[in-house]
Amino acid sequence: METLVETRHLRVFVTLARTGNMKLAARELNLTPSAISHALKAFEESLGKVLFERTTRRMLLTDEGTRLLAQAQEILQSLQQMQTGSTGADRRAARLRIGASPTACQYLIPAVIRELKESCPQMSIQITQGSAASIAQDLAEGRIDLGLCPRTPDHRNLTCIPVASDVLSFITHPQHPWARAQKVNRAEIAAQRFILTESRSHTKRLIDDYWSREKIVIQPFIEIGNEEVIKELVRLDMGVGIIPAWLAAEELDKGLLTSLPLGRKPPVREWVVCHRNNYPCNFGETLFVGISRLIAGNRIGWSGVIK
Repeated sequence: METLVETRHLRVFVTLARTGNMKLAARELNLTPSAISHALKAFEESLGKVLFERTTRRMLLTDEGTRLLAQAQEILQSLQQMQTGSTGADRRAARLRIGASPTACQYLIPAVIRELKESCPQMSIQITQGSAASIAQDLAEGRIDLGLCPRTPDHRNLTCIPVASDVLSFITHPQHPWARAQKVNRAEIAAQRFILTESRSHTKRLIDDYWSREKIVIQPFIEIGNEEVIKELVRLDMGVGIIPAWLAAEELDKGLLTSLPLGRKPPVREWVVCHRNNYPCNFGETLFVGISRLIAGNRIGWSGVIK
């Protein structure tokens, strides 16, 4: 299910975290306790997480709620600064140029931009899709303001803000022998028909480096830089794919695909928002960072414990 984060939900969440009481939060926000309860329920359902422990005397943050609080406060603070700041002092605040990887464009950017536009309806947003290398180049040459993509060696001279991390996994047809056994036969890996991302990508380099360390030679049956096509080809039982499991969450839930671990210490990708060193982010850009952390952290998670 697509995550929808609304600013009003963030305000209710932060106020409840501070007051610990539905009635006090309702009084502060000029709402009814019932409206506060419904907003919190909608927010928790949209995230798929329980944010408070309800007791007879006070509402206490869960571990998930504690982790989310700082991000929510950062977003609301940035929004308040943008709304109260001078509209003419910083022309960059009216425009945001984003570079995003193909995966980010397909799975993350729509939800991030929807929330950003709700908070800043007058902001002009330009999105450029590109590889991690082209995003780094565009940042260096001033063609974009921020990038959202997996971190690569191309970003060594950039400031990178972690927003999530994922782990590469096998995905197979449900009738594949590995799926039926719920176990990968290591002796059979080299003989599989692999459907992989294109050879020039950072993800493909991670895959190649991993199997080189494992001393297993794999040959791609098909190479294509589109995860949706990779999933569809695997659904047609044309081979075995290697992508992060979160990209196939819906298909996994429906039993259309199966995910299995590559093995010990599989490749981990760190997702980041990046910008030039010593670049002073304006309020809109800071808001984009906070929303990206919230959306990506919820959708992708922190697999591999990079944080």
